[in-house]
Amino acid sequence: MEVSATLEALQAEVRCPICLDFLTDPVTIPCGHNFCRSCIQQCWKDLPGRFPCPVCRHPQQERHFSPNSQLARMIDLTKLLHSSSQSRQENALCGQHNQVLGLFCEDDLEVVCGLCTSAHQGHLVRPMEEAASYHRQRLRSYREALKRQVADVDKLVATQDRELVELREQVEHRRWKLASEFERLNQFVEHEQEAAMSKLAEEERDIQQKLSENVNTFTEYISTVKGLLREVAERSVMSEVKLLRGVKSLQDRCQSLEPPAVSSFQLRQEGFSLPPLYSERIIQRFREEVTLDPQTAHPSLLVSEDQKSVTFVRKRKKVPRNRQRFVAEPVVLGAQGFRGGRHYWEVQVGDKAEWAVGLCAEALPWKRQGLLPGQDARWALGLRDGAYVAVGPAPVPLALREKPRGIGVYLDYELGQISFYSVHDRSHIHTFRETFSQVLKPYLCVGRDPEPLTVGAGGEHAG
Repeated sequence: MEVSATLEALQAEVRCPICLDFLTDPVTIPCGHNFCRSCIQQCWKDLPGRFPCPVCRHPQQERHFSPNSQLARMIDLTKLLHSSSQSRQENALCGQHNQVLGLFCEDDLEVVCGLCTSAHQGHLVRPMEEAASYHRQRLRSYREALKRQVADVDKLVATQDRELVELREQVEHRRWKLASEFERLNQFVEHEQEAAMSKLAEEERDIQQKLSENVNTFTEYISTVKGLLREVAERSVMSEVKLLRGVKSLQDRCQSLEPPAVSSFQLRQEGFSLPPLYSERIIQRFREEVTLDPQTAHPSLLVSEDQKSVTFVRKRKKVPRNRQRFVAEPVVLGAQGFRGGRHYWEVQVGDKAEWAVGLCAEALPWKRQGLLPGQDARWALGLRDGAYVAVGPAPVPLALREKPRGIGVYLDYELGQISFYSVHDRSHIHTFRETFSQVLKPYLCVGRDPEPLTVGAGGEHAG
């Protein structure tokens, strides 16, 4: 029994892991596993670039294998032992009747002798050679099907291996992108911190100077009071004539003496805004599909059918009169109104020579008669006469390093911030800080050149 088991183990070692038959023209690959030359060639046939071992999945860059002649000789010897073992098995005797096992019961799939057939009445029993031929052919059909399954699974595993490589590459790229985004974000935060600290230090110097000046004023006042006190003490012991001769001037100075006001201070609440454009996820989370409201458009403005684009035309068109329409400036508002939350949208300005985009209060008193002092409720970024300016309660000139072709507008209603960004490089341009209480609407001042303004990444231009 031990010899039989050893022979079976030896036979298993010299069988190909792919076709499961005795190795034919055996070859060895770098990881040490052995295969039929034709089997490993077929397994690697359609694989580009990386060639994993079908057993251990160890990858290699080339289709490299080497012939194993020593293993081929061992296979020949194993085949001889296998044939000898089969010959001995063919002469095996029935353990119950001590007769030659020369028949096979197809119903019970058992090898039997002539005397055993009495126990297999009604079963299909046929000669050993006939049954062996039939089952050998049947097993051969199984073997071909199993070979195909092994080849198919090997291809699937190879596909999974490629996906693992792609996964590592994508994760590495995502890791690099995240690191780059966080580095830029850290740089922005450091810049904001430096600016806020600088403003705080400047404010501290100004307050210190005012407090020091106030202390000097109090010191001078104390000195004046002490001088009057000495003069009053000296005059009060003089003779009647000397006391009364200058008493009017002394009384006037004592009565008109007033202490200086106490100086107080209050530090400004400095804040900063983290840019929302450093992450596409944040953009998508707060992005608004803004459309234009033709009912608010100046008569010289033509709004596209999809309400995404607006163009200035020289000839005014006849439009219905309404209280929402702008007539003093070439302005159109967005159809959406914001009373809270965070919102982001983009306006493509292209090469226009004049424009302004941002937000304004829905109820503007200057839609018809023009802007009046103290009534400005716009927060916009604009280009006029070749200069960029932040248009608000107090216009702020801006020096931009690059000409933006698209402007991102970000509103944080509760925080009281409206920020503007260059869509091209996500750079921060300007931030307004305000306390909002009205409904705010997107604001577009088109200018008087024929180039359009477009909301979003693009759209149908007005014609």
